[in-house]
Amino acid sequence: MRTVVFLIVLAVVWQLVFRAPSSGPIYEETAKEKIAIIGAGAGGSSSAYYLQRYSNHSYDITVFDKNFYIGGRSTTINVHDDPRWPVEVGASVFVKVNFNLAAAAREFGLNVQSYDVGKVRGKDGLAIEELFGIWDGMKFVFTASSESSWKSTIKLLYKYGTAPLRAHLLAKKARASFLAFYSQDDFPFVNLTEISRSRDLTNITSETTFDYCTGHGLSARYVNDIVQAATIVNYAQNVKQIHALGGFVCLAVDEALEIEGGNWQIFEKMLQKSGATVRLGTSVSEIDTSTKSSGKWQISIADSDKVEEFDQVIIAAPYYQTGIGGVPLRIKDASYMTLYVTLFTSTKRLSSTYFGLKPGVPVPTMICTTLADDDLAGSNMRPWFNSISIIRYIPERKEYVYKIFSPSRISPEFLQLIFDKGAEFNWVYEKIWNAYPRLDPISDFSDWKVDNDGIWYLNSIEQFISTMETSSLAGANVAALIVGANNKTVVSVP
Repeated sequence: MRTVVFLIVLAVVWQLVFRAPSSGPIYEETAKEKIAIIGAGAGGSSSAYYLQRYSNHSYDITVFDKNFYIGGRSTTINVHDDPRWPVEVGASVFVKVNFNLAAAAREFGLNVQSYDVGKVRGKDGLAIEELFGIWDGMKFVFTASSESSWKSTIKLLYKYGTAPLRAHLLAKKARASFLAFYSQDDFPFVNLTEISRSRDLTNITSETTFDYCTGHGLSARYVNDIVQAATIVNYAQNVKQIHALGGFVCLAVDEALEIEGGNWQIFEKMLQKSGATVRLGTSVSEIDTSTKSSGKWQISIADSDKVEEFDQVIIAAPYYQTGIGGVPLRIKDASYMTLYVTLFTSTKRLSSTYFGLKPGVPVPTMICTTLADDDLAGSNMRPWFNSISIIRYIPERKEYVYKIFSPSRISPEFLQLIFDKGAEFNWVYEKIWNAYPRLDPISDFSDWKVDNDGIWYLNSIEQFISTMETSSLAGANVAALIVGANNKTVVSVP
């Protein structure tokens, strides 16, 4: 799952562009098929949407999801169970250059707004100054204020020399390589491994962020302090673990956006537009190959004797987390990081004393973490959390809403520790999930088609990179492959 890193001072780093073509190839269909999609997140919803968009007729699509909501790792919770105060639990933002999501939001008339973590109204009704800090468990190694962006940039360059500029150039090069994924010449692409190699992206995915960046002239200090803070908050992995493409994506800070009320609405609208039958709270237990000779896949529903037949199946969820049995598939699945998301409210701000500041000095509204110099391997000395941020203020209750990402459960004792004595926590919510894939260095990816008779796997892209936009790209790409395989007659290519 991708979370936001508001490193305001890193605006010099260019955003990698992740988009699927908003229109794409349109093919003429001559035969109606039944397609099952397992997973109603960004990838599964996009598959349904683009299958219909790329064809001139409606497929008979059924979408299954074990959860009782649409959106997968994009979901919200209402603070105090009040629908006036929804907050994101998972995938928090997309960016303006994510044209696939942005175009869908415009088409569906959703309200797109800027996501400014920390820019909340305080008790006096005035905006709280947005402060950003990187904490290594003992001290802040870098702090900045959005109120003086030019001063923050000078401070960044003074401390880290040319490293931020070099990071900009590396990100720009990776961006240029990735743009080929969306060209009419290359989309849809049959094989993720081949297109990555042809565009020299394998050189980036096959090395760790630390090795790639230091090998290209970035100082170890900059990579440890700045880049690592981004990789930890976004993917819960340090720079000696995560591949370099993952590191560059984590530096994307420009023009962060969200949908008012929750990003999951994009995927709900996609499913509505597709006309698919959506079966929430329904797990698929088995895909039976014994009847495929008749041209159908049999899908069994968990805790039921019900069996349904489909012509093709799209798996749009981490395969080894689905519990699906039956057919042996050619899948190299990523392992996933366990993330604890803790949301809570308090009338108090974080303790200046705990964070080594003088009494009365405000603690940053967004705190990311890195590892101390001698702890890059990730020992038990790492900070107890990945990030802490104020995400809104509720004037009716005079409460700040905090969000903590952490590798383990946040205890009541820890909350008391990071606040001054007497702080109360009036509402607490915890979510535990496998939020992010491990982005270990890799050069070979699973195929989209994991059974030649028509089973597709969207999450092959998760080892390449994991964002809402790239999941949507995978859905669009597989949809185009299916439509194009059925009939090669192109109706139009807008």
